[in-house]
Amino acid sequence: MELSKTLKYGEKLGLDELEIFVHITDVIDVEGELGEISKTNKAKETDIFVRGIVDKRVGFGFTNDMRFLNDTVKKVYSSARANKKDKNWQDLPEVRKYHDIEEYDPEIEKMSVEEVIDTCQEIIDLTPEGITPAFCDARREIGEKYCINTNGIEIAERGTWNAAYSYLVGKTKTGVTPGCLGIEITRRKNLDLEKIVSSAADDVKLSKNLKKAGSGLKDVIIHPYALEDLLCYTLLTSILGENVVRGKSFLKGKIGSQVFSEKLTMTDDPLYKNGVSTMKFDFEGVPAERTSLIKDGILENFLWNDYWAKIAGKRSTGNAYRNILKGTVETKPTNIVIEEGNDIIFDIKEGYYVKGFQGAHSSNPESGEFSVVCNPGFKVENGEITGGCIFMISGNIYDLLKNIEEIGREKITGTNIISPLIRFKVHTATK
Repeated sequence: MELSKTLKYGEKLGLDELEIFVHITDVIDVEGELGEISKTNKAKETDIFVRGIVDKRVGFGFTNDMRFLNDTVKKVYSSARANKKDKNWQDLPEVRKYHDIEEYDPEIEKMSVEEVIDTCQEIIDLTPEGITPAFCDARREIGEKYCINTNGIEIAERGTWNAAYSYLVGKTKTGVTPGCLGIEITRRKNLDLEKIVSSAADDVKLSKNLKKAGSGLKDVIIHPYALEDLLCYTLLTSILGENVVRGKSFLKGKIGSQVFSEKLTMTDDPLYKNGVSTMKFDFEGVPAERTSLIKDGILENFLWNDYWAKIAGKRSTGNAYRNILKGTVETKPTNIVIEEGNDIIFDIKEGYYVKGFQGAHSSNPESGEFSVVCNPGFKVENGEITGGCIFMISGNIYDLLKNIEEIGREKITGTNIISPLIRFKVHTATK
């Protein structure tokens, strides 16, 4: 992609620095509802972000059309001149060495609309009798990223994703079961559709056998899909460097401290093979790199984009992200990896197993306080999942992560978190 001419155009206008970031997505998405294909969408979208600086005055611009790129640069120049000086501004990122990594499968690019429709239809057809395929989806995506700036960065990469999910419900004597989800996201073409459907169907069957939940301090096993929802609105906001600098992080000043259970080791790993957010560089051209966040319960690092890292006297960890609504550069985790343990998770006399939370979005990101409904939730008796139940847990994420009983032996890949099952001691309450 030829963007160097635009850099020269910006310099001629009078910009001291200029950065152009291009993100292109090519998507085929097919949805199903109540056992029928309901929607097919094929779209290619281009998002172009421009950042320009004049005498420490920063301007942002956005366009969807390359034909208007010079016009956008001109508007960025005008807005930068009109803005107040940013006393914290230093400069745009500079060239660093990149890891040789690419999550791209040419077979995904060859997939037709008809093939994606067939995938969605197969999910419907695989659903057992007596269970309703409330929703399902099949999606193939090709992504391209380009970044260039006046400090010498000029980098590109492309990636592919193939994903499908099945959301199933079943009838009970009094109504319907909770919705149960089976999902897989991969950077390669092959999907295990039978596993996607059977995992959700098995949960529906268990949910039909309704068990009574109790209150008190209990063993609760949390699936990575549920844990991801909770962490995204609590812990993962506190490990962002910009929130630390702003005084909005509970973890400020705790680097080197034993904050969590010694069983917990967590890494932000954009180089993780087949991860959803695996990438060569972030959204301002900085090389992606592994960052140890928590080691044996000790807080080791925060995540930084280039701007906030320089304010704090740190180095960017390659976690910049573009907010398409605001047009600004923010900080975001990539693949959060929790290391496996060596323990048998379900070896308990009585407890619960949670695969989804409702209400995680209402958690307090600064204090870590949360109150969520566990749905779907299951009763565990003598090491076996015996039926479904609905209950609540509430508390503080930092207390929860101190009270880890055991961590499982096998990682499960989610959208943002790659983690084993984890068993906690936590207070439960009936809904």
